Amino acid sequence: MRRTTVGILAVVTLLATAAPGEAAGLTRDPVAVVYDRDHALHVLNAGATDDELTLRTQTLASSAWAFFRGTSPLYYRDLGELPKSGYATAAGDVWLTGDAHLENTGADRGADNEEQFAINDTDDAWRGSWTWELRREAVSIVLAGRANGRSASQIATDVDTFVAEYAQWIAKFHGTGDEASWRLTSSTTSDLVGDLIDRSAGDKRADLVAKWTTGGHFKADPELQTVSSATRTQLVDAVAAYRTTAGRPLKTSEAVVKDVRRRTGAGTGSLGRFRWYVLVEGDTTSSSDDRILELKQEVDPAPKQLAPNATTLTGGQRPALALRWLANQSDPLAGWASVGSTPVLVKEKSPFAEDLEIGDLTSSAVWDDTVRDVGRLLAAAHSRADQDIPGTGLAYSADAAIDGAITSVSGLQSETRAFATSYADQVTADWHAYVAAKNSGRPLF
Repeated sequence: MRRTTVGILAVVTLLATAAPGEAAGLTRDPVAVVYDRDHALHVLNAGATDDELTLRTQTLASSAWAFFRGTSPLYYRDLGELPKSGYATAAGDVWLTGDAHLENTGADRGADNEEQFAINDTDDAWRGSWTWELRREAVSIVLAGRANGRSASQIATDVDTFVAEYAQWIAKFHGTGDEASWRLTSSTTSDLVGDLIDRSAGDKRADLVAKWTTGGHFKADPELQTVSSATRTQLVDAVAAYRTTAGRPLKTSEAVVKDVRRRTGAGTGSLGRFRWYVLVEGDTTSSSDDRILELKQEVDPAPKQLAPNATTLTGGQRPALALRWLANQSDPLAGWASVGSTPVLVKEKSPFAEDLEIGDLTSSAVWDDTVRDVGRLLAAAHSRADQDIPGTGLAYSADAAIDGAITSVSGLQSETRAFATSYADQVTADWHAYVAAKNSGRPLF
């Protein structure tokens, strides 16, 4: 395979020699950056989601991992000041998930009813450099490894394995065009990912319906809040408008709204946004096959600040279409609408979802297999959403562009490892600053 070394030593050295806790070149107060984002949500929602914003401050303060998960806008803001990758300029922009990290992957039932392991969050989907996403995933590997007590050398190996796997599969997709049909199923993976797929296969729709509902209505639950009659009307109207935007449009009989609630306490990065559950009629009139639709408020995605004009897609349409483009056999019910003036992404609350959790990464063998699988998922996602799919806006082969940009796998490994280690130090320092601000009573939204 064609690979040569490029001159990126200056970039790697600059990141690798940054002072502990300081990524080179950053000039910002991380608490102020996070405050600005969260205060904007407070204003946008007129204080109606302040309960969620309060929970968000507690979640962000709980660990460096949680802080990283919940502050993707800070990461992309920082990329604007940090040295660019030495591999970024040779490739055009591609579609990104926007918030790559280990826990934004999981097992679920595909649109063809086969269980698979896939990316599961496109709220921050946008077009930009593939290196932004590769680096963010690598930072997540470092932070998760530290949280799990892995040594520096083990973490370095994990990052190198992830980068090499990504580059290898980009080259494979460039050479074959298999990205359109490729996926991770029980027959193509093992260990933790295989276990998640097996658990997904054992899940039943009736169990999820019974967890949240009884007799065709939502149960009383502290995480499910009743809504006003006006909001209920808006949600009914939203489901009616959404019905035909789904990848598999719902029949009118499948979009009959039986009950609605505001869902609280879910997510990390999305805490502070409106999230509603809507119970709709299933394939039959029996309540056991009802579906729960999740309507999540959408705001500008984090990478947009680096490429404000990369696409004209907005609101819930952007993440819904991105999910179809980035993940093979993704949720066929993903679509979009507005609840009043609030744009929302609509997806089914899947009965079959089994998310990856970093606490499940219990051995080096499991780490190795998992970072390889995540590298493959990211390579497939970046390769899929290009000229081969109408509507993406890309008039070229994304995998060919990325493969052409990776002129040295070892060089990309070295650069990414240095960046991820340095930025993970920065995240930890930022988290400590956030905790100190919270403990001092500083307003955080």
